[in-house]
Amino acid sequence: MNKKVTFATIFIYILLFFSVSYAEEPNSGRYTSSYTSIDEKDCTTLDSDDIGSIQECESFEDIGVKVLEGDMRQSITLIRQNREYVLDFQSTVSSAFSSLGTKIEWRHEKDNPKNLKGMIVRFELYDDPNNLDKIHSYLVVSKITPHAICVVGKIPPQSKQNELARAMLDAKSELPCINMEKH
Repeated sequence: MNKKVTFATIFIYILLFFSVSYAEEPNSGRYTSSYTSIDEKDCTTLDSDDIGSIQECESFEDIGVKVLEGDMRQSITLIRQNREYVLDFQSTVSSAFSSLGTKIEWRHEKDNPKNLKGMIVRFELYDDPNNLDKIHSYLVVSKITPHAICVVGKIPPQSKQNELARAMLDAKSELPCINMEKH
């Protein structure tokens, strides 16, 4: 089956499932958000060359953050207990030219930021290589559990985009990782 069709089908299923789950059992009172910067001016450059760079940005709790840029595409790698979790947005979200927003939204239990549900980050795609002025602004949703950190969804531009991303993480059910080979 076509990779794009499979990814679109999975995405629509997840979006519909969490929209219904959120309407029936809102958990918004149980969770809240904290924010850290991934703006280049707030990060430390670890390595750079003509093609790209690696920057270390502000950590949240025990999660370290690296922003990677290469070939006009950006992504994030999270670090926990000396293990790197490469989110590889080029493979899990889109291979189009891209840039990240300036902050990360960390979703966690109220009064317990150590109990993370996940991360939400703005991901701007330049889908049309012939028109780099045309940008589509998505939200990438990644879960953070004791055993996994991975991308679980991409919320397309729409009204209530932020609320949908939060609802996806706040839902009680286990979110499947987007398989890099099958999206």
